[in-house]
Amino acid sequence: MLKKMLLNGGNGMTLVSNRGYLNEDYRLFHSTDRRDVDFQTHSHDFHKLVLCLTGSVTYIVEGVTYDLAPWDILLIPEHQIHRSILRSTEIYERIIIWINDRFFDKYAEPALREVFRWPLKRGSGLYCPPKQLRAQLTEKLYGVEHHQHAQEPGSRLLSDTYLIQFLLELSSRFVSQPAENEARARSDPRFSALLAYINQNLAGELSIAALAGQFYLSPSHLMHAFKRHTGMTVHQYVQQKRLISAAARIRAGESVTAAAMQAGFMDYTTFLKAFRKQYGCAPGELRKKIQNN
Repeated sequence: MLKKMLLNGGNGMTLVSNRGYLNEDYRLFHSTDRRDVDFQTHSHDFHKLVLCLTGSVTYIVEGVTYDLAPWDILLIPEHQIHRSILRSTEIYERIIIWINDRFFDKYAEPALREVFRWPLKRGSGLYCPPKQLRAQLTEKLYGVEHHQHAQEPGSRLLSDTYLIQFLLELSSRFVSQPAENEARARSDPRFSALLAYINQNLAGELSIAALAGQFYLSPSHLMHAFKRHTGMTVHQYVQQKRLISAAARIRAGESVTAAAMQAGFMDYTTFLKAFRKQYGCAPGELRKKIQNN
């Protein structure tokens, strides 16, 4: 059985989300919970994979709801806003892998990076491996967990190899899974269109009044529906997406001022305050971190 690591889910994930930074190429957690928890809505600057082993959990990812059962795999690409909801009726055991983009840069195999593009292409990040594949996938994850922090020569390379094998298997299987599996992802097409509009127009006018007019909704209905689908207010969602965009632009080499304006922040003081609260540092400090790594 895989070695278990207890993860302080709420605090740990919020801390990494606020910093938006993962020092390693990837990290695997094996965690167990039996409690009622609504985790804080957050996003990451890295990709996330969730494998449910026992129990159940509900994930809400960019307005799409997934009720995970044992052996379900959920792929969450970087920057997607999400949260999870646990109920204490049974033990929820899961494996979570965080993967940095630089892992894909290190191994120039297109199929690896494609794994986290499938959810964006298909509108669903859910994969349900058939019974005959489960032992094979588990064996590869055991290899990652066993070797990722081992001190023996070649351990990190072995860990990388197991993860590559796992992801390649996933990439080849994801595209051919039965349509009924994807149908388990619950979403409202109209709301999906609203989120897509926001993400494509971050530099534009995204007030409640403007969005309500664009989608022929009353402001009151928009506010309540948005909160129900995402767990966030419209302002919170727009601001977080703008911060993600600004941080990505800074990492790509844009000046802090230009990144803020292109991301939709018209007031620089507001941007600095929000950025520091989200990432735990000033924009200029983030640039220095990138340059020093």
